[in-house]
Amino acid sequence: MMSDTITSYTSLLMGGLVAFSLTGTVSVQCVVYYRLYPQESERLKGLVACVWLLDLIHSAFIGASLYQYFIAWFGESSQIDVIPWSVAFTVVITAFQTFIAHCFFANKIYRSSQQNVYLTAPVVFLALLRLIAAATSTGEMISDKHYSVFTRPYPGWIFTTGLTLSSVVDVLIAACLCYLLRKLKSQIGSASTVMIKVVDTLTLYTLENGFLTGVATTASLICWLAMPHNLSFLGLHFVIEKLYANSILASLNTRKELRDMRPRISPWADRSLPVLSADDFSDRPRDPLNPLNPLDRYSSRPDSPTKSHIPVGLFSDLLCVPGFKLSYHS
Repeated sequence: MMSDTITSYTSLLMGGLVAFSLTGTVSVQCVVYYRLYPQESERLKGLVACVWLLDLIHSAFIGASLYQYFIAWFGESSQIDVIPWSVAFTVVITAFQTFIAHCFFANKIYRSSQQNVYLTAPVVFLALLRLIAAATSTGEMISDKHYSVFTRPYPGWIFTTGLTLSSVVDVLIAACLCYLLRKLKSQIGSASTVMIKVVDTLTLYTLENGFLTGVATTASLICWLAMPHNLSFLGLHFVIEKLYANSILASLNTRKELRDMRPRISPWADRSLPVLSADDFSDRPRDPLNPLNPLDRYSSRPDSPTKSHIPVGLFSDLLCVPGFKLSYHS
């Protein structure tokens, strides 16, 4: 139908434009990351480089797809049913980027939950199934060559499964991180306004990341199921990879903002504060001006605050910052 053809071309064009603009955001975030964290571990630098490279490759495949539809096949509306190889490869690149993002956040859950396999294993397992489903979908797209064939019950259900699993994993990750953050906040109590503020900010970031990727994936899934005869789902699918790439980079780059909360909030901001360690969370109160020494050396100080008893590693692992420094006084 003519209306489906117009909808398909419009969706491809709009999806491509949004995807290219988000690629610019990804590139800016990568540059910001390398400038903010020059001393970061090679492992994290390599992760960012991989995310950036996959995003650029994904954009190249989108560009090749748009060239095929709008230039090479200009005026041939019947070709809208043909699946170019470049479109098929955008699906598998999206799957790899999604898998990296899911594993990145699964690692944060694992470290922050004191290596709780029961929380982490379902996330990794479902993320792996999503990758397999997307890779299989790519193979079927290349083999079938036409959307009218690909949208049949088989292999259509494979693509449906991949998008569904992606949304489910997003919800699981957001739920696990929010649970851990809420648990941490309850353990902090009212002992530290600084940490409570940072935990609230982390919770907001977690919900925002999960919301954006989840909404885009769910919208693509709905269009795929409700409108299989046009390419609305594909225009949305172009954007999904970019959102996952941005979620990883935003999680890394916002660490500096979280650390900068200390001078804005803490009354001890001009002091040199220690790295959180197991000794810091002992029941013995410490002096605010010299936290490495017991308070009994300053027993005459009546207004010296005490520390809250917080499990070591939980907070710093959520931030994913080695040697993260933070004032823990109220």
